[in-house]
Amino acid sequence: MSALTARAHHRATLALTASDGTELALHHWAPDRPPAAAVFYVHGIQSHAGWLFETGPELAARGLAVFALDRRGSGTSGGPRGHLPSAAQVLDDYARALTTVRAQTPDVPLTVVGQSFGGSILAALVTEGYTAGARLVFCAPALGQQRSRHGSGEALAALRSAGGLSTAPLTLADADYTDVTAYLDFMANDILMIRQVTASTRAVMVQLEDAYMRGGTWDADPSAPLVHFVRPQHDAIIDLDTSWQVLTGLTRRAAAVDFTDSGHYVEFSSARHRYWDWLAETATGSTR
Repeated sequence: MSALTARAHHRATLALTASDGTELALHHWAPDRPPAAAVFYVHGIQSHAGWLFETGPELAARGLAVFALDRRGSGTSGGPRGHLPSAAQVLDDYARALTTVRAQTPDVPLTVVGQSFGGSILAALVTEGYTAGARLVFCAPALGQQRSRHGSGEALAALRSAGGLSTAPLTLADADYTDVTAYLDFMANDILMIRQVTASTRAVMVQLEDAYMRGGTWDADPSAPLVHFVRPQHDAIIDLDTSWQVLTGLTRRAAAVDFTDSGHYVEFSSARHRYWDWLAETATGSTR
């Protein structure tokens, strides 16, 4: 793993209170100099901010302020494990976190990264107008995946209307994320990794998808930066062709960036150093 894992970069956890009173944890890695840019990371269905144990310090070492919200029910945030009560609540949680991030770093450009399920959350945030002015990066994003897997008929409708706290396991293997032994060991011992989700969470996954699939395009500002689509070479979790088709239906300014030696979780692959370099350049505006 990276030699920077043990380097001293300031990390703090900021406490946020959601509109329903749930306590949320916003993690922050700060560079040792004034930041050149800020990155807000939206994590996937099983992960949490702790999966950025290298990415946070690595980006901070490149001069970026890095923030990652533990989604409610994940990581060290409050709420029943693996539970999302509604799409509206999820979007409100992230809107509050984005407001805090902008207040912490008011004078530098902001990039929002949506990884896997975090890409679906990010797409809904963009559609609802919460990311104005931010650069956007979709990394192996779960765009349109509910429709791809369940169709658009009764099966999808049943998921959309589900609710409650009954749980079912996520049918994802750790090896779907990475083939690197050290990261597989990390995941196997990660007591905060989400292994089950509630029926309500599965409904929210469909409802978030509804928000951007029905919300129109994002191209009101033709001068906005490119929307980047980070595409790993191998992905056992996401139908990347569907994701790309959805994104290009939402914006004509989408650009694919291929990482040809990576799997679904690029941060846990041999491409991670190139990804960190590319992300730092993108966040600071060195690339378009």
